[in-house]
Amino acid sequence: MAYVLLATGALLLLLGMFTDSGGGFFASSVGVMLLFVGALMLISLSIIGGLPWFARLVSRLAEPVWDGEIIHADGNGSKIRYDFDEDGSPWFVATDVCVAIGTRTPAQGVMKWGGVPLLMRGKHACFSGEDIPTYLIPLPIHNHAASSLLVNIRNNVLRKLEKDREDRQRYG
Repeated sequence: MAYVLLATGALLLLLGMFTDSGGGFFASSVGVMLLFVGALMLISLSIIGGLPWFARLVSRLAEPVWDGEIIHADGNGSKIRYDFDEDGSPWFVATDVCVAIGTRTPAQGVMKWGGVPLLMRGKHACFSGEDIPTYLIPLPIHNHAASSLLVNIRNNVLRKLEKDREDRQRYG
């Protein structure tokens, strides 16, 4: 719509410039007005489109630095932070998992969530690699995000870890 207004305004402005009668003044006036409205619409759309981009940029810059790895949950853009302990076992930040599947997050200091024990890793309560399936398996009945997250974790973290362990046993 803004481009149509700009094009129409430019044509009317050109028509008004090359016409010597009173209609030329009217065409020029309407052309200038249409150019102004079209430009205002384009600027407004740029601001509206640019604000979410700028907010995402600032929020990414404000995120705390994570030394481990991140898995992206499907669909809602959630990120689940995870890392490996000294034995090579993964652990997943419990609040990230709960946010990704749309459930309540564990309260501060809770050592069990959804019947699964939580591990403290620094300031984060975490699910272990063995316990995350135990937590997620009952949820997919009513929660599609939990099902896709479980598949995502199994395919992208747990299977790779199992393959690395098998390779170390075979070749190590």
